[in-house]
Amino acid sequence: MRADTQTISIRANPSEIVRFLSDPRNLPRWAVGFAKAVRDDGARWVVTTSSGEVAVRVVADETTGVVDFFMSLAPGVEALAGSRVLPNEDGAQYIFTQFQPPGMTEEAFTKSMQALGHELTVLKALLEVECPL
Repeated sequence: MRADTQTISIRANPSEIVRFLSDPRNLPRWAVGFAKAVRDDGARWVVTTSSGEVAVRVVADETTGVVDFFMSLAPGVEALAGSRVLPNEDGAQYIFTQFQPPGMTEEAFTKSMQALGHELTVLKALLEVECPL
C-alpha cells in the first residue's frame, strides 16, 4: 500500500489546531480538494466530495495531538488518513499521512497528494490569520 506523508509548520496553539481539525464541520474550510460540504447524520458525518458522499468519523486526542480521519469508502471498507499536531517553538508542526486505498489508481492518488499540499497551505492560512469575514 502506497502512502504519502506531508507536514507544515503552523504558528498557532497546538490545542487550538487539534480542536479545529477534530470538528468535521471544518473540513470544507481547509480540505478543499476533498470536502465540498459536510452534514451530521446522527452517529456519523457525511462528506460530499466530487465523487459522491463518504461517511467520515474523526478520532482525536488533544493531549497527544492525534487527529485520525476514518473514511467509509464502501460497506465494510474503511480508509485511514492519520495526522498529528506536534508542539514546536513557534506553534506546531502538523503531519498528515494518507494511504492509497485499494482500487484507487496511481493517477488519482498522485492528484490526492497534490491536493493535500494545497490543503495544508489553506489550513495554515486559516489558523494563522484571523479573517474578519
